[in-house]
Amino acid sequence: MTEDEIFSPNRAIDAAIKAMLTAFDESSQRRTKKAIRDARNAALKYQDENTDAGARHKFREFIPAYVLNLNGYSLKYEVQIDGKKPDWLDNESHLMMETLTCERGGTSPFPSRVYSGAVEKCSKYSAIADDHSLSIAVAVYLDFLSSVDFEDCYKSRTSFGPLFAQYNRLVGILFFTEQSIGLLIGGQPYGFWCLTAEDRLVDHPNWPFSTVNVGKE
Repeated sequence: MTEDEIFSPNRAIDAAIKAMLTAFDESSQRRTKKAIRDARNAALKYQDENTDAGARHKFREFIPAYVLNLNGYSLKYEVQIDGKKPDWLDNESHLMMETLTCERGGTSPFPSRVYSGAVEKCSKYSAIADDHSLSIAVAVYLDFLSSVDFEDCYKSRTSFGPLFAQYNRLVGILFFTEQSIGLLIGGQPYGFWCLTAEDRLVDHPNWPFSTVNVGKE
């Protein structure tokens, strides 16, 4: 990467990408840069909502991994394990993380969209997680135009109980989004809020996010 390389025409996003890259090892940086370039070029070429959404998602999937790596994790991007490539993998901390976006304009209720997306992620990787004693976290970006906030997540917390019951390797559903006050990344504040079940995060003492149990009354 040259210092003047532009990853995004949006100056704030470009600054955030360059800030986040420093938290990853060289191999992850190479894969990350390629993924961002590919998403950027597709968005510029096709200029439609699908490729724009893909580019937005590609940028945002780095945000929670960046924060975790700042707190002692060593997540690596798209490392192959048993023939598959999860978004993020840290073999030392026994953590696998997948990301999804709660997009703007959805027709089904917010909890249903997140639930179905998390089921897809967990079902894809649960056998691998079992074989390698890995925890699974699902990070969910709340699009700022989706009208969903952390209060909505809290009110819907019990609806995710069956998801944790079905997948015993699932340790957290991590919601994150832009906020007026939060962790600054490239000049933009971000907030984070997590759901877990019982003591599933006990093996992750460096987990830095505010976390609530799905069964909390």
